[in-house]
Amino acid sequence: MFLFASLIVGLGGGLILLALTAFLFWRISKAGSINDAVDWPSRVLITALLLGGVIWAFRNGSGGGKTEQFMALVAVLIAAVPLCALWIPSMVSFALTPLLGAMTGGDEAVELRPFYARAIAYRKRGDYLAAITEVEAQLERFPSDPDGMRMLAEIHSDDLKDVSTALAVLTEMIVEPDADPSVVAQAMSRQAELKLNRQGDVQGARELYRRIVSQFAGTEAAITASQRLAHLPEPEELATREEHAPIPVVRHEERLGLTEDFGASQLPEVDSDAQTQQYVARIEASPDDWESREKLARLYVEHWQRFDLATDLLEHLIRQPGMAPRQVARWLNELADLQLKSPDGTGVARLTLERIGSLFPGTHWAQQAESRIQLLGLDRRAKAAPRTVRLGTYEANIGLKRGDPTIPDPSRHAV
Repeated sequence: MFLFASLIVGLGGGLILLALTAFLFWRISKAGSINDAVDWPSRVLITALLLGGVIWAFRNGSGGGKTEQFMALVAVLIAAVPLCALWIPSMVSFALTPLLGAMTGGDEAVELRPFYARAIAYRKRGDYLAAITEVEAQLERFPSDPDGMRMLAEIHSDDLKDVSTALAVLTEMIVEPDADPSVVAQAMSRQAELKLNRQGDVQGARELYRRIVSQFAGTEAAITASQRLAHLPEPEELATREEHAPIPVVRHEERLGLTEDFGASQLPEVDSDAQTQQYVARIEASPDDWESREKLARLYVEHWQRFDLATDLLEHLIRQPGMAPRQVARWLNELADLQLKSPDGTGVARLTLERIGSLFPGTHWAQQAESRIQLLGLDRRAKAAPRTVRLGTYEANIGLKRGDPTIPDPSRHAV
């Protein structure tokens, strides 16, 4: 009776192992690999169950007869199949992956990206229709790719002079639901440029720049759009530009170098007062106008020697929130340049350059500032008064008084 019960239990355990093995291989065939078929927690659980069944079979078979021992051996063989399927591929992969990766370049999947080299080649050859066809073929595979859409708009606007189609392509980029905000801002800015420079639509460009400022507030795109808003011309001024007024050419003397005035007297004189008032008016109208502030700061230093006013103008830009680091570093370098023009500006310029290192440590801007600081010492030594080197008193007739009677004495043979 005990033998019959052991046989039934052994057959039941074997059937369970066979069913588990069949299910495991079915999952592997569906998934393609053991890693995709069974996750790591399930793999550990199945391994524990199989090892538990093998241990139980050995314990029963070790104390029984030949039948129990045979059933234990069968259980071990059946359990070995799924265990090998679970772990051998992972062990082989772990051992051979470095070697195979060195030979084949690894098994990482290559990210598919659009290929625009042919379109660029067609465009350089002047075959714009073929370039458009190639870009559209890539956009079919990668819909709404920003690089492809921008290239398509450039071909229509710059090469085919079809501004309307270029604006339509840019509109598709703007209304794309999942588009990156920076891509949308770039497309809107490009639309504003086309409306202004190609269609003369100042009001349309102004509306687009205002949308960028309001929609992307606090970003570099919004700051750049605000600068362009400050310099948008009026429709009358734009019409005057399109008339292409002739540029006067100053006549110079043909025999250069033989006259003292090389035509400089015929050049128009710069009215510093008028320029100052013009820049002040622009800044009052647009307080964040970078270009006007920079020009007025240089004018204050070069013509009025007002270093304090120039410093205030540039510090206003430097302390503005949301400015790009490259702009802040550029303004600090420009402030140091202006400070060096003062009589004792080396120390102040050093402090200004040290601010770049403290604001942007570890960047190339900090390295450039450190190089400039090292050169400030050379500049200070160059400005110092040169030392006077006193020379000794030497004989007038050098080499003629060596006690040699064969050397003639000029005082005795004077004519």
